[in-house]
Amino acid sequence: MESYLLLFLMGLIGGFLAGLIGIGGGVMYVLVLPYLLNSMGFPSSDIVQLTIANSIFGTMFAALSGNVALWKKGEFYTKEVLSIGFFGTLVSLAILYFFVNTPAYQKTEFNIVVICLMVLIVWRTLRQAKIERVEGEDKKAGVLGFSFIGSAAGAVAALSGLGGGTIIIPVLNTGFKMTMQKAKSISLGVIFITSFSLTLMNVFAVTSFDSAKYYSGYIVWPLALILSLGVVIASPFGVSVARRLSGKTISYIFVAFVMVVIIDKLIQLI
Repeated sequence: MESYLLLFLMGLIGGFLAGLIGIGGGVMYVLVLPYLLNSMGFPSSDIVQLTIANSIFGTMFAALSGNVALWKKGEFYTKEVLSIGFFGTLVSLAILYFFVNTPAYQKTEFNIVVICLMVLIVWRTLRQAKIERVEGEDKKAGVLGFSFIGSAAGAVAALSGLGGGTIIIPVLNTGFKMTMQKAKSISLGVIFITSFSLTLMNVFAVTSFDSAKYYSGYIVWPLALILSLGVVIASPFGVSVARRLSGKTISYIFVAFVMVVIIDKLIQLI
């Protein structure tokens, strides 16, 4: 029971962060899921795949909830979301099928990927925290720009379970001079498209462990649904709070949570 309460709490925090920052909430999910999955008796050889799959599932609901709130406020950017999401989906599915959901991708590789991504994210976030973009400065990305952003975001989502917002937001905000609010909105839209596609593949994936009623492929329904419940409840609050905070404040909140994940993964490696 304590494990499920912890998972629900992580869902609440992850959902709030998804709405606040636009990253999908995976920062919190990849922190707690490996421990819960180990305690449930799943084989260690599949913990990484299970962590990514169920983190992506929770991320999908976080993004969906956030998108609904943004749509109601008239802050959803359909063209950019569909364009970037198309490339993100293609790349993420290919990486998931040919590399992540194979015996080659294990705990050490997963932790190294997460740590490297997080360190890069912290550096870029702190570097850009003092820069505020104003509406009307956007640069047109074009097909080439959308393909680069989508491909990079899709690769990150498939390899880490973090969602592609960790790539989409800084690139749109600094490279294409979008405001943080617009970049977050596009990020949540793209994250939903890619995470929905990845979840479908994970549901029908063939696993090395025996099948059971409470999971399908790599999706463990008790974990995924409790996590998603917390996400759906908290994500709209994150969107609401984000409208009252400056981009600088949001960036520092993000960095604080990312540092927790970095420390945890470093301890696991050591």
